[in-house]
Amino acid sequence: MAEKGFYNSFNEHLKEKFGFKVYKVPVSIDASCPNRMNGKGGCTYCDNVASASPVIDDTLSLTEQINKGILWAERKYKAKGFIVYFQPFTNSFVPLKQLDKSIEIALKTDKVVGIAIGTRPDCVPDEILTLLELYAKQTYLWVEYGLQSAHHRTLKAIKRGHTLAEFIDAVLRIKQKENILISTHVIIGLPGETREEILETARIISALPIDGIKIHLLHILKDTEMANDYYAKRIQTLSMDDYASLVVDFIERLPKNIVIQRLTGEAERERLVAPLWCLEKQKVLARINEEFEKRKTYQGKKFHLGLSMKEIERRTLEKIPT
Repeated sequence: MAEKGFYNSFNEHLKEKFGFKVYKVPVSIDASCPNRMNGKGGCTYCDNVASASPVIDDTLSLTEQINKGILWAERKYKAKGFIVYFQPFTNSFVPLKQLDKSIEIALKTDKVVGIAIGTRPDCVPDEILTLLELYAKQTYLWVEYGLQSAHHRTLKAIKRGHTLAEFIDAVLRIKQKENILISTHVIIGLPGETREEILETARIISALPIDGIKIHLLHILKDTEMANDYYAKRIQTLSMDDYASLVVDFIERLPKNIVIQRLTGEAERERLVAPLWCLEKQKVLARINEEFEKRKTYQGKKFHLGLSMKEIERRTLEKIPT
């Protein structure tokens, strides 16, 4: 668990599993995104970098990217093992042979102990899952599904291009495979969402066989559709205090077994529009811990299955018009 046992942290999970410091090395495998095909502009919050880490240099070969990332993390974090994280865009939206070769290259690299694949729930055909199952029997492997919100209205407004139905289907299909761990990404602070709606997303996730979660702050990036809305004052961002309160609300409603892989989100200053306070990551994390301490609360304290399977099934019928 994290400091003072507030939540089930990813760092502690990795230390317990491997016995030494493990760090994720983000890389690009030149993936695209179906939400940017055929003239579509992608999600309203996403820029042309697709939230890629600034340490990624996609002019390098995959092997060079991995080695550069390992060297950087060894120096900065004293890590001894590494998870290669295929991060930008949709990394299962590539030819099967390309994904296969990329994983093979990563696993041949010294000190690599696992793989993480960032993708979308509408881009995991069965042949991809079969391939990932083969690798999951050899190594520690995560698949990270971007959900962002469980609400149809929100997903449509941010032009996400999929529904809760695809997410539930992707989770249930992958759980038919062996050894693959599932993480999901959510964004707190999306335009128009109330506290109650945010917590309903937590309850829905809690009813599914999810292994990990990344909680992101909505931050506005330059050159995005959402930036235009922000400049026009059609949307606003959260304060640090409001965000910390919502994060704790959210985690209180998650079961204790879900690993908390991320508590906030940020971007480089040159890409960021708002909120500027997210640049102070350590201060944000400290504020979240303060909120846990103030409430004398912890992950799972308010966990219960607030939705019946009948209600979840009803929601899977929601579709974004094509």
